[in-house]
Amino acid sequence: SDKMNLWSLQGNTQKLDGGAMFGNAPRAVWERWIAPDEGNRIPLACRCLLVDGLDGKRVLFETGIGAFFEPRLRERYGVVEDHHVLLDSLRAAGFTHEDIDAVVISHLHFDHAGGLLAAWKEGEAASLLFPNATYVVGEEAWQRALHPHPRDRASFIPELQPLLERSGRLERVQGARSMT
Repeated sequence: SDKMNLWSLQGNTQKLDGGAMFGNAPRAVWERWIAPDEGNRIPLACRCLLVDGLDGKRVLFETGIGAFFEPRLRERYGVVEDHHVLLDSLRAAGFTHEDIDAVVISHLHFDHAGGLLAAWKEGEAASLLFPNATYVVGEEAWQRALHPHPRDRASFIPELQPLLERSGRLERVQGARSMT
C-alpha cells in the first residue's frame, strides 16, 4: 500500500532557563511569548514523529529526553515527568516500542536520544528500548558524541553509545540511505 500515516508524538517535557533558550533576546521580549516560572525556566516539549507505512516500515524520528535520569538529575535538567511519556504516546497511537522498525536520531544529545533508554529504576543499569528497531544515526553525529566539544560534553549519555554498538542494530550513515 502507498498509504502513509504520520503522528506527532509527545515525549517527556523539560523546563530550561529562558535566557539560555532565547540567547541574546532580552527577557522583556521573550516573556511576551512564554512566561517563565519562579526559576526563570520555560517549558519545552520533546516531540517525535512516527511514520507508519514508509516502505512498509514504522519509523520513529527522535525519541525526546525520555525518563532515564535518576531523580536528582531529572530535577537538575528540569524533566517534568518521572515516567516515559513517549511510550504512553505510542500506546495512544496504537503501538508499542516493540512495533518500531527503525529509530532515526539527528544527534545524540540526551534531549533527542534519551528516549532510547528505559525509564530509570533504582539499582538497574541503563537499557535500550525498541528491541526490533535499527538505530540510525549520522556518522558525523556519532563522532561528535565520541569526541564532544567541551561546551556540549554534558549533553551526551555516556552509557548510550556502548549500548547502541552492542545491540548489533546500529547503523551509522553518511549521505543518503534507502529503507529497503
